[in-house]
Amino acid sequence: MSKAVRVTAAAAVLLLFGGALFFLQTGGNGGAAAGVAPLDLSTSDSCRDCHADIWAEWQSSFHAQSFTDPLVLAKEQSNNFRNQACIPCHAPEPVFETGLGKVRVIERVTQRERGVDCLSCHRAFGAVVGPAMRSPGAANAPCAPIGDAQLASPALCAPCHNQHNTVDEWESSRYPATGVTCLDCHMQPVERKNADGRVRRGRSHRFPGGHDLETLQKAATIEAAVARSDDGSRRLVVRLTNSGAGHNYPADARHRALDLVVTLIQQDGVLLPPRDGGRGYGRERGTERRRFRNPYREETERLTNRELFGRENTQIGSGETITFEVPFDPAAVASARVELIYKLTPIQTDDEGVRVHDQVILLR
Repeated sequence: MSKAVRVTAAAAVLLLFGGALFFLQTGGNGGAAAGVAPLDLSTSDSCRDCHADIWAEWQSSFHAQSFTDPLVLAKEQSNNFRNQACIPCHAPEPVFETGLGKVRVIERVTQRERGVDCLSCHRAFGAVVGPAMRSPGAANAPCAPIGDAQLASPALCAPCHNQHNTVDEWESSRYPATGVTCLDCHMQPVERKNADGRVRRGRSHRFPGGHDLETLQKAATIEAAVARSDDGSRRLVVRLTNSGAGHNYPADARHRALDLVVTLIQQDGVLLPPRDGGRGYGRERGTERRRFRNPYREETERLTNRELFGRENTQIGSGETITFEVPFDPAAVASARVELIYKLTPIQTDDEGVRVHDQVILLR
C-alpha cells in the first residue's frame, strides 16, 4: 500500500470515528428529545413545517437554485452537468460530514434538484447543527439542534466557495481583523415571530450576492473628475474602488464579469463610437471600456490582460482602487456617461447585465 493510500485510509477512519462519536454524543436520530419521534434527516422536507419562514427565504435564494439555474446548466458553464466537476458544490453532501475548511465538498446522489439545501449546512451524522447561541426551547424542538460556533464561520463556506479562492481573498482583506465574516453580508440579521407572537432574532437565508442589486452597489464606489494636463489636454479620470466586498469584485466564479463603460457625448448629442475598433460580443458599446474578470485558462483574454495590466486576473481586490482615464477634446465633447455593468456571464450584452452605477457627467 502506498503512502498516499495509507494517509487517505487513515483520514477516512478518523472521519467515520468522529462522526460516530458525534452521533453518540447527540443521541442521533436528529438529536430529538426523549419521547419525540425522530426526524427523517435524509431530506430537508423535515425542516419545512417548523421553519416555514426560513424555508421560504431559502427557496427564493440561488442556493436553492444552484442545480437548476439555467445559467448554471448552460453549455458554456456546466453543460447540463456533463461537467461533473461542478456537481459537488451545486448539490453537496452535508459539509459537517465531509469536512470544514479548505477541503473539497462531496456531491450527493439524491435530491440534487434541491441544490444547497438545509442539510448541506445543518446535518451532522444523524444530528442537526444550530447556532452556538440557541434560542429558548431549542432543546425541546423536534430536531434538538446542537449549538456549534463553526456554523457561523467561513470554514463552513470554504468547501464550496474557496474552489475559486473566495475565502483566501477574505483572509487577505481587512475584514478578518475587524470581525466581519461572510454572514455579515450574505446572512444579515432578521426578526421573525414565534407562534406565540414573541419575536426572535436570526439570520436571513436569502443569501444575496451577484444576483442582488443592493449587494452589488454596496461593493463598489465610483468617483469621476476632469483632470487637466500642462499641455491643455483634458481627460476624465474614473476611480473605481472595491470598498465594500471582503473578496474580489466580481467574486467567485470565472464566468462573472464587471464592465466599466465610458461613453463620450459630443456637443450635438452624438455618442462617440469605440476608439479601439471592433469589439467582441457583449462589449460593443462605449467610447472606451475596461473589463474586470478572471478568464478561463484557455481564453486569450488572459494573455491580453497580462500584456495590458500585468496580471491575468483583473478582478478588483478587496480595498483596491482602479484608475481609468479617458482623454477627450473639450471643444467637441460636452458630457460623458459612466456605467458599471455586472454580468453573470461574459457574453451577456450591456442591456442584459445589471447596471450597478449609471451617471452622466458634464465635462465643461
